[in-house]
Amino acid sequence: MGLRFGVGGVRRDRFVTIVTVLCGAALVAWLWLYNMGYDKTGSAWDYYDTFLIGNVLALFFVPIVTIILMGEEPSDFGLAFGEFRRVRLAVVLLFVGLLFLLIPMSRVQRFQEYYPLFKQFQHYPIFDRYMHVHSFGRFAESSMQALIYGWISYGFYMFCWEFFFRGYLLFGMARTIGWSAVLVQSIAFGLLHWGKPMPEFLASFPAGIILGFLALKAKSFLPGFVLHWAAVITFDILVLLASSG
Repeated sequence: MGLRFGVGGVRRDRFVTIVTVLCGAALVAWLWLYNMGYDKTGSAWDYYDTFLIGNVLALFFVPIVTIILMGEEPSDFGLAFGEFRRVRLAVVLLFVGLLFLLIPMSRVQRFQEYYPLFKQFQHYPIFDRYMHVHSFGRFAESSMQALIYGWISYGFYMFCWEFFFRGYLLFGMARTIGWSAVLVQSIAFGLLHWGKPMPEFLASFPAGIILGFLALKAKSFLPGFVLHWAAVITFDILVLLASSG
């Protein structure tokens, strides 16, 4: 693919990789406790904005601050358009291929019970305050306005999600361990899918590998973000159609 992993000299690259791994591991551990503890604590699953704020801080702002403190450029961690054009056909083909999986999966009861994802959240303070809504999940399923808002806001979350795995972790580690970074970030990516329907959890590991190679090819996490977000919205629509049919 012609990607030059080392960008700052051997010592510099090792330093960046070590900091990335330590910070990344700490954030993954925190996200595991924060996200997986929702249904036990009754806090984050209750409030959609709590989920967004906690994850955005961990997935985007902390890594960005780390990059700046190391004296690095965010663009060296995939936060750039890169060579998006090189992979746009691959993105389209991957999306078409996904449809062959998403369509039958949308008819499975376990997925219909779990998606759209917003049904997992009980409240959203803005809706509670101004629209007297006591369940964001049910409101998002019955109101196109709430559903579109959810997709847009969740898209921002997914932007941060892709930056963390296919940007910060991937490019930070690739400077030292090369292509092996694709496998490492895919493991962390897959583990944070625990709690979702089992077929999705298992599929998240190879999906992380595919998105990782896509990011390295494009020198950007943006193609993976576009593909991932499009798949999420499409699956929600398919589930809603299948559930109402």
